[in-house]
Amino acid sequence: MHVNDVLVKKHLAAALLIAGATMVSGCGPGGTQAPVSAQEFLRSERNGSLDVSLLRVSESDYPAYDSPEALAAARPIVLAGVIDGWQQGPATETYAGGPLEYRVVLRIRITEPLKGVKKTRSLAGGIAYVAWDQGAVVRDDSVPADQWKPAKSVADFEKAMPSGTKILAYPRELPQEALTGAVRIPGAKLPGSAQLMLVPPQGLVLEDPVLAAQRSGGQTALVGGREPLSAGGNAWLQPRSMDELIARLKDHGISE
Repeated sequence: MHVNDVLVKKHLAAALLIAGATMVSGCGPGGTQAPVSAQEFLRSERNGSLDVSLLRVSESDYPAYDSPEALAAARPIVLAGVIDGWQQGPATETYAGGPLEYRVVLRIRITEPLKGVKKTRSLAGGIAYVAWDQGAVVRDDSVPADQWKPAKSVADFEKAMPSGTKILAYPRELPQEALTGAVRIPGAKLPGSAQLMLVPPQGLVLEDPVLAAQRSGGQTALVGGREPLSAGGNAWLQPRSMDELIARLKDHGISE
């Protein structure tokens, strides 16, 4: 398994089992500080409609690629399309008596097979199934810890990043050993030869429809998934739309 595919979780995120933790920002009536959720805090970075904070529940220690084409050259698969929906993924044991680690699965309907798609059997159905950490679970002392449920549901992910959103991914098939701990809940069954996939920190780019409609001052309408696009430097910010990003990759020979 490639080191860049491994999620290195923040100690805080791993320890946080009670959803609804807040950060303090700004002032409310009478000069008192009004709490805002961490999700709202992250959303304030952008003026768009997508809420990618659900994808940023962990952080990775990795060497960033300085351009989309540099990452594409290093990956076995590059594909673009639209979000086809979200579904429940597998939940695995963390430690004896502890809460489960839940995953949600992003379905990508492939419209642009840029690299490695046609020879990857698990993509024969035209859908990529990308596994994501579902985030913290809600503490409920009335039941054992392994029955605590995720704070964010599949419906929350669909609302934050809805079906039809343009998306580009650099996935690879998920090795079985990447699912640390025994699988306690298998999640929704995948069809045919399909397999779960995962992406590296810079491996998911979405086009925000609100930013695409504004297109003011040459600002890009693209948004990074696990990491902000700016993590890789200016070359990632140059394409202003998904079409421009796809064209850029094709110009650099990333095309089937």
